[in-house]
Parts: sequence; structure tokens; C-alpha cells
Amino acid sequence: MRQPGSRWESARRPRWWPCRTSMHPQESPMPRSAVRSPDVIRQARHLLRQGTVAMDMLDPCIGRSWQRCLALGVLPGGTHEIPRLSQTELKDLRDSHDTLLRLSDPLLAALAGELKDCQLVLTSRDATVLKACGRRFSLEPRLDIAAGIQLDERWFGTNAPAVAMFEKAPVLVRSSEHLLFPDNPVSCVAVPLVDPDEHCLGILDLTFDARHRYPEHYLGRLEQVARALKRDMFIQRHETHWVLEIQSDVMAFDGMGAALLAIDEDGVIRGHERQTIAVLGMEIPQGTDIEALLGQPWARLKRQCRDGAELLAIQSLSGTRMARLHAPRRWRGAVAALGRSASASVADDKGRTRPCLDSLVAGWEPQQAREAWRAVRVLKAGLPVLLQGPTGSGKEALARGLHEESGAQGPFVGLNCAAIPESLIEAELFGYVEGAFTGARKGGYRGRLLEANGGTLLLDEIGDMPLSLQARLLRVLQEKVVIPLGEHREVPVTAAIVAASHRHLELEVASGSFREDLYYRLEGVVVELPSLAQQSSLVEQIHELWQRLEQQYQRRVVLAEALLARLAAYPWPGNWRELQHCLETALVGLEPDASRLDLEDLSPRWQRKLMDVTPGSLGQSAPVRPAAEPSDLAIRELTLKHMQKALAAHGGNMSAAARALGISRSTLYRRLEQACR
Repeated sequence: MRQPGSRWESARRPRWWPCRTSMHPQESPMPRSAVRSPDVIRQARHLLRQGTVAMDMLDPCIGRSWQRCLALGVLPGGTHEIPRLSQTELKDLRDSHDTLLRLSDPLLAALAGELKDCQLVLTSRDATVLKACGRRFSLEPRLDIAAGIQLDERWFGTNAPAVAMFEKAPVLVRSSEHLLFPDNPVSCVAVPLVDPDEHCLGILDLTFDARHRYPEHYLGRLEQVARALKRDMFIQRHETHWVLEIQSDVMAFDGMGAALLAIDEDGVIRGHERQTIAVLGMEIPQGTDIEALLGQPWARLKRQCRDGAELLAIQSLSGTRMARLHAPRRWRGAVAALGRSASASVADDKGRTRPCLDSLVAGWEPQQAREAWRAVRVLKAGLPVLLQGPTGSGKEALARGLHEESGAQGPFVGLNCAAIPESLIEAELFGYVEGAFTGARKGGYRGRLLEANGGTLLLDEIGDMPLSLQARLLRVLQEKVVIPLGEHREVPVTAAIVAASHRHLELEVASGSFREDLYYRLEGVVVELPSLAQQSSLVEQIHELWQRLEQQYQRRVVLAEALLARLAAYPWPGNWRELQHCLETALVGLEPDASRLDLEDLSPRWQRKLMDVTPGSLGQSAPVRPAAEPSDLAIRELTLKHMQKALAAHGGNMSAAARALGISRSTLYRRLEQACR
């Protein structure tokens, strides 16, 4: 199908090469994902030699590229001279892309350090290579991808940067899908790099060994880089303004999916990203008063957020949205932001280190620590693990530690089941194909399960997952396959699952809020995280956390022993989250030339809190015993009440009640007998 107005519309195709599309009459015109195996691509090439572009066998973007190439007379097996710019022309091109090169350099350096077996290629808007770094690949003898080469389809055929340029979307081109180089040893992913006004600045390509099992991981990583670059440009443009970071429909704050809005000191909106309109569901004219959007006095919000970002709830036409307000010049750059995204390294190259598992369980009781190491072995075997502990006790940090110790080659991907609206969580977890529903993104979405293939997926706050989705998740755990929304084929899932909740899931099962069959699937290894007050060696752990913060913010500040003793004696009802926030805000808010942190340097609120505690002997704080588990009798009573309620709701029909409870009829009979003893 030709695209009117495109640059190949008027190109003459050789009369001896009839280009037609094979499509069954009953087939829906909506693009769908093709099975992109080498055998399928070989069949498509066989049909191509007969003059047919087999769109039903190709990914839609690859099929469109093949059509464009044929229309331009770029034919498989042909010999084509690939243009290369002279040194003078290349210098002029780089000068015209100075902003792109300057902003992308630190991002590319960080990414190249992380992905050492790949080649990074940055191109201009028309797919001419500006720079290449990392491992050098050759598509064929004497053909290396280097600065100055023009990757336009007119000369190079189907390739990731050129396809991304036409599609205006992230793309994956597997080795055999390159029209002119079907036997080359590499696959490629590419994303367009756009500014806050959505103007294309260039294309970023990542080339890697074609034998890699999970190329989608690389595509997701490039999307993060593209979003980080766009974010940095917005921050640079509005460095003197306050910035409101608004959570999008399906992304978490620590990712790159939040929309941005700039506000001046008087509370007047001075700029926003285009996606902000979609997130809020309404137009936002420049010059609008921010109080009309936030519903709170601007002066009070500024006072609250001077020392750190404040979490806010915004009522919009699309529902309640969570947001954070950042003071001017208090943002970290994209390299630091990327350090918060999914990564496979314990110590990343972005100025922040993560504690290892040994450090995370240092203050635990020996029996609890042994269970954490048991969880590592279970994850290696591909079985799920359940983490339970109070809010702020470090469940996500422990999940990352388990992931690192398991040696998984894929990424660590997190999903907070409580932070995503029920109507969106299914699409976010299982993914969808293009056109699956109104508002589905172009090209579809892989979903968190497939993003985590080869790695670990953390399902945080799984106790808040809707019951209907619990049934689908159970099937994924049992059969190791997932069917994205709008798709009809099963896709293999190789991610290890870590579930976490602050709720007592056994009681949730008894009350009917959590599926019994899913709970028993998850409970093989249950790691119960102690609260901060229940841990020993708290002084050492505070020291270690302080050192990580010093490294993160590049400061050298001594923590006074008197303050350390009070910090170790404080009960910390908010656990690690509260402790980290206290130390982080203290360090960031400290005078730039200060070299020591004392009690007097803290905010008045924290001074009052810590003055009320009595420091014990330094480093001798005794661990508090965990709270008692719910008794078997309490669980049996809750279970009986729930079964009786289900029976009453279904008029005494045992089969219907068992189906509603997610158990078999024989199990329901047995449970009733046991509960009534």
C-alpha cells in the first residue's frame, strides 16, 4: 500500500518487477504482530523473488520498508554504492546537530559502558551517521558502519535508523529482515530522538549480535534514553522554573513516563510537553494560573517543596493523577534519572550504587536471612518468590538484590499493582497489539511480563491486584505463556516472578480478597522482611546508607556520633523509606561548605522527633521481636465465614460457590469439614 505524499510515491518501479501485496480478503487491515522467525522471513524472501511482498508474514513496518525499497529499485542481490560524506561535509553536518551531540554524549557514554558488546550509532534526521561507538560490526566484508555513511533506504535498503525515520516510532529489524544484507550477523533497534516540541533531532540505533534471545530488551533501553534526552531538554529550557512531574497512565515515577509542566515563581504555567495534555485530558494554555489546576495555594506549595519534591494529587478530566513538584535547579540530569530505571548491574555507571544482598540482610535474624538466600536459589530455578513486610521495609530493594544474586541476564522490571488504575493494569502487565483498544499506542506495547523476559519481574503490592487479573496471572505462572490484548497467539514468558505485599496474604485469602490457588502458587518461599526497629546493627546500616548518599550527591560530610546514636534509637515507623528520606533531605539541604552533620543541622521537625528518643549505647540497640503471626484459629474462623458467605450468595449451590472461591468442589467440602471441627 503506497503512502500518498511520501518521497517514494513518484519513484518508478521496473516494469519487470510487479510489486503486489498478499492479503486474504477476510483478513483485518489492522496491523498485527508477525512471527518473526528466520524460517518465516526466508519464506517471505522466497515470495519476494516472485514479486510478492508477503505483508501477512512480515512485521508491518518491515513490510512497508520492503515496499518502499522495491519502488525505489533497491532489489535483493543487487549491487549498490553506499554514499559517504567527505570530512568537510561531515563536519558541517555535525555542526548543524551540535545540540543533539552535546546533550546525547553523556547518555551514550553511560549506555556504551553498560552495553559493551553492542554498537551505538547516532544519525541525523535523514539517517546519516554522525557518530558510532562501542563494538564495531560489519554487515559484510569491507562494510563497517562509521561516521559519514548514509543509511537511507535508497542506498542501504531496510535498516533500523531508516525505518524509524519513516515510522516515527521505535523499531526492531532482525538480521534476516535487512533487504540487502539477509545473511549479516547482527540485528538492530532504533528510536527517533525528539525535543519537547516533538521535532525529530536524529535517530539512535543499537546494533547487536543476531543470536541474542531478547532483542526487545535493547529496544526498551533505547526508549528510556530517548525519553531521558527529551526530559533533559525540557529541564534545560525551563531551568529557572518550577517543574511539575505528572504520572502518566501506566508508568511509574521512577521510570521515564511522567509528563512535565513548567511554572514560574508567580504560579503561571510557562510550558509543558505535548503528552501532558493526554495525561490530564485537557488543554493547558500558557499563562494559566497553576492554582486552578492544583486546587491549592501556590505560595504554600512552594514552601512545602523548597527542600524536596512533594507528592500531590491532581483532579483532572481523566481522573486523579499523582504528581511531584520540583524547585528550580533541583533536578538531576538524564544520566542520574536513567540510574533509577531497570538495569542489570548492582553498581551502575550513573553515580549511584545499590546495596548487595549481604548488606540488605545484615541486620536480620539468621533464620530470616537464610530464607532470603533460599529465595535466590528458587529464582534461579524459575519459581516465584513472595516478599511480605511492612510499608517502607525495603521490599523492592530486596527484590533487586535477589535478581542480582540469581545471575539473571535479563533486566529487572517493577510494576506497582496499587499505583495503576484497574482499567489499565491488564494492558500494562500483559501488553497489547496495535489497535487493540482506543488509545493503544502505535506498534502496540510488549507489557511488563515480556519486558522482563530473561530477567525478573517484581509485582509490588500484589494484594491490590484485581481478582480477575489474578486468574490470568495464575495461568502465566503455570503455563509460562502470555497472550497480549488483541493477540491470538501465545508468547513464551521466561521472566522469574517476585511478588510483594504489605498485606498478610493468608488473611486476604481467608477473607476472599485474594485467590487461594494463586497464593499457594506464590508461597513456595516466603521472605518476611523485618521492620527497621526489628533489626540489629542499625548503626552500621545507617553508616552504609549515608555513604551511598554521599556518593550519589558527590559530598563528603561526617555524620556526628551523637546524631548517629539518636538515629539508631529512633523507632522509624516508616522504615527504610522514612530513614532514607530523612538522611537524603538533610544532606541535600546542608550548606554547600559544611563538612559535618549535627542534630542542629536538621529541620526543626526532625530535631523535635530525635530529641524525644533516648540514645542507647552506640551500636548496641537490641532487635525487637517480630509481631506475632495471626493464630490458626483466627484464620480458620475467617475462612469459615467467607465460605459460608459464598454459599449463601449462591443459594447453597456448592459448585457455584467453589467456582467463586477459585477452588474445586471437593476442596470446599474438605475445608468446611476442617473448619467445623
